[in-house]
Amino acid sequence: MNAVLKCSLAACGAALLLAGCGHSSAKSMGQKVQVQRGDIRQVVQATGQVEPLNKVSILPPVTGRIDKILVMEGETVKKGQVLALMSSSDRAAILDNAAAEGPAVVKQWEEEYKATPIIAPTSGLIIARNVVTGQTVAADTDMYDLSDRLVVFADVDETDLGKIHMNQVADCTVEAYPNKVFEAAVSLIGHQAIKVNNVISYQINLEPKKVPGELRAGMTADVNFIVQIKKDVLWIPNFAVKGMQQGAAKVKVLTTPGKPPEDRDIVLGISDGVKVEVVSGLDEGETIVIPGLDLPKAQTGGPMSMSGSTTGRPGGGGGGGR
Repeated sequence: MNAVLKCSLAACGAALLLAGCGHSSAKSMGQKVQVQRGDIRQVVQATGQVEPLNKVSILPPVTGRIDKILVMEGETVKKGQVLALMSSSDRAAILDNAAAEGPAVVKQWEEEYKATPIIAPTSGLIIARNVVTGQTVAADTDMYDLSDRLVVFADVDETDLGKIHMNQVADCTVEAYPNKVFEAAVSLIGHQAIKVNNVISYQINLEPKKVPGELRAGMTADVNFIVQIKKDVLWIPNFAVKGMQQGAAKVKVLTTPGKPPEDRDIVLGISDGVKVEVVSGLDEGETIVIPGLDLPKAQTGGPMSMSGSTTGRPGGGGGGGR
């Protein structure tokens, strides 16, 4: 009988210990965060592409052969500048025949029958050179691609379109140089919707204030449209209010150490996705408590319970009669 009693007491102690642990976890106060002061920048994020605003393909005025390349890819040219020299098919044939008679004859024909210049139709950047010296070209050969300037075309979701306006500033980076930020301003807000996988977006044109030398046509750009910047404001982490912003909310504030936190009504402002502004209801340095998980108390009647240990099998008392 003493052995059974000892076992029952041990089981009872274990059950009480488990119940006590579960009760303690359930009463856990949760994570504490302090109200801080700083700057918040609200942005609309988008992806885009670096492309020429206007691209001009320069074709040869006649069929013939390229004699000399004067301008290479990546150079900036002015309207009317000579990019290359070429011979028409007739001139190329005459010069080839003259070569058999000697350099003096070639020079004479070169002076009498001038080469045809390839002229830049507008000022801009040469983004592609598609011919080499000695190459035969036809009337439809794309010799050069000329861009007036590089811009960023960004796709903005229709739900964010109301936050975009003309001349709005955006911070841009390209994937090749993620740490080099350049500013661009909105120059056009598209009127025609773009629908991809049932998602509606609109194209926004952005003109860089200063085109970085590293920028290349075709690069993928990350764009942050700056909607609003607030400096020196109170803020708390977004997760403290479950991602809420711009409106009323409730938080628990630890006013007295050792005592339960008190409910408080606050008003939230803008958010940058990580921090959210506190317009009113809190002071700098105050501690708010984010409740932890409310774990259930330990249940009785399981395989470790006292009843299962003493009366779980018929005839359990038979052992005490020995």
